[in-house]
Amino acid sequence: MSWFQWSLLRPLAKGMVLVALGLGAGMTACRPPVEPGPARDGQAISASATGTLELWANGEAFLREGLVSKEGWALQFEHVYVTLADITAYQTDPPFDPQGEGELQAKALVSLTGPLTVDLVPERALLGSLEAPPGHYNALAWRLVPAAEGPAKGYSLWIEGRARPAEGEGEAIPFVLKFSPELAFVCGEYVGETRKGFVRAGQVADLEATFHFDHLFGNGSLPPKDDLNSAALGFASLAKLDPVDPVSLEQGLKAGSQPLEVDWGSLQEGSPRAQAVLQSLQSLGHVGEGHCRASSGGLGGTGSLP
Repeated sequence: MSWFQWSLLRPLAKGMVLVALGLGAGMTACRPPVEPGPARDGQAISASATGTLELWANGEAFLREGLVSKEGWALQFEHVYVTLADITAYQTDPPFDPQGEGELQAKALVSLTGPLTVDLVPERALLGSLEAPPGHYNALAWRLVPAAEGPAKGYSLWIEGRARPAEGEGEAIPFVLKFSPELAFVCGEYVGETRKGFVRAGQVADLEATFHFDHLFGNGSLPPKDDLNSAALGFASLAKLDPVDPVSLEQGLKAGSQPLEVDWGSLQEGSPRAQAVLQSLQSLGHVGEGHCRASSGGLGGTGSLP
């Protein structure tokens, strides 16, 4: 069966839009989009037959309301900058399983090239709106890349806020945690209260890159031996405040108005501690509560694409 592929390049928001639709070709079966009706093999799909897919980034209530780390540090966030590139929504068949071994098999995609830097603290951030063929976009991928400009220039993740040794106690320590590694996330279907990603002609749908910062800092409301806390590094470790080292902790507490600034830009050196940080960062990316396959570098795991 022959390939039919079309592309549409149209500048929207800060990125470019790429739409590609592959039908048949022995790599993926010739099947219609999930909704609302069958694709038209061999015909260009007119703009009037498309819908709109909005792509968002969300740091959840943990960033807006603050969280207590697994060691009891009370964290309030002022800015959390993430820089995303190659943000791509896919229609896949079969559905992509990020926890399996199979590659993503895409029959259609829309993409924002970026890079786009957003602050996740104020509210859910709109990355862009894309004109998209109808169907169910049941997979999402993106890369975290160092920002080329702006307040987080040189870093893919910048976390700025204030920390107290315990909730409601002690003087707040201003801190900045800076991370520069490039990471790739390839995710399956969005999982939440409602399913997302169903594009219908003339209507607007959305998908969301969700960042779970409790996977990085832990969650003080959960038992210390909870799986999430066992895997999370916590604030003290990331801020290099050793709770069993009175000198280190005292120095941090005396930081006063000077931000406690920690640059994890040397992660590429491959030390065991750096590898632990990298592994924790790879657990940040989700689609709602849905999981992602994370790796360092590019989107090499996206498999065959049109």
